[in-house]
Amino acid sequence: MPLSRRLLLTGLAALAPAMACAQPAAYPSAPVHLVVAFPPGGGTDGAARLIAEKLAPELGQSIVIDNRAGAGGTIGAQSVARAKPDGQTLFFGTGAELLINPVTRKTAPYDLLKDFVPVTEVGIVTFVLAVPAGSPVQNVQELIARAKAQPGKLNYSSFGMGSTNHLIGELFLNATGTRATHVPFQGSQQAMSSLLAGDVDFTFDTTAVVLPQIKAGKLRALATPSPKRLPSLPEVPTLQELGYDGLVAEGWMGVFAPAGTPPAIVKTLATALDKVIRTPDMEARLGARGVVVTAAEGAQFRTKLQAELEKWRRVARQANVSLD
Repeated sequence: MPLSRRLLLTGLAALAPAMACAQPAAYPSAPVHLVVAFPPGGGTDGAARLIAEKLAPELGQSIVIDNRAGAGGTIGAQSVARAKPDGQTLFFGTGAELLINPVTRKTAPYDLLKDFVPVTEVGIVTFVLAVPAGSPVQNVQELIARAKAQPGKLNYSSFGMGSTNHLIGELFLNATGTRATHVPFQGSQQAMSSLLAGDVDFTFDTTAVVLPQIKAGKLRALATPSPKRLPSLPEVPTLQELGYDGLVAEGWMGVFAPAGTPPAIVKTLATALDKVIRTPDMEARLGARGVVVTAAEGAQFRTKLQAELEKWRRVARQANVSLD
């Protein structure tokens, strides 16, 4: 063998280990942690578990749901913002902890568009204004009249300070010229238990949480802040129909990765999520939980988030809501 060729082969052999080390490891290389910032049993947790079940075989790794509740979702969101950007830790987030919580603080705990990469919007989350079945209030007009007759005496629940339904409640009070006391809980389950027990007078909670109780005859739906009537509650009017044009609000759910996550990993995740979310079975199962599937890709989702930030910052300012 010529000396030059022998030297070339020797050199390539020496480089082989280094080249092998330089090759990126297959993603994901271990179970993926999907963080949910609320306790088990709520609407966000339930939707995350549905998607995780179908996402696991697509990625070839198990998906571990990691419930990290507290501080209006801040604890869970911060844990992901600080995680290694390798795609092994993701966030199943909502507007409550990612948008509203930061805009109601003088010093935000994180910046949604700087500290996270929007991977996919899962869908839109709808809300329902409801009262206990034993309440004397039969409709929105009666609720407003009762609140005006007893300023600050009625109370309403939310699943946390700075949560989406906290701000929707404040938006409702501001638009109707009424006052009521906000009673926050750590998650929908606790908030709903309080409402069912009659400890609070009304709530704006997700359709996923409210609907079973309405069907069971334990709650009465008064209205929805959605832009149009909900298919699951066609007889329930929107607040717009009742004359409150500015009372339109919906939430959303989406999957996020820590800032700095490689684009190739984000693309892998987005492709897998799109395949899972768009199946008829998943659309039906999420729909039953009050989530209207959008499966919007990252860039489109990011544009929406920029508009949402401006909206909820304005609402928080008008309602004088501050978590500081």
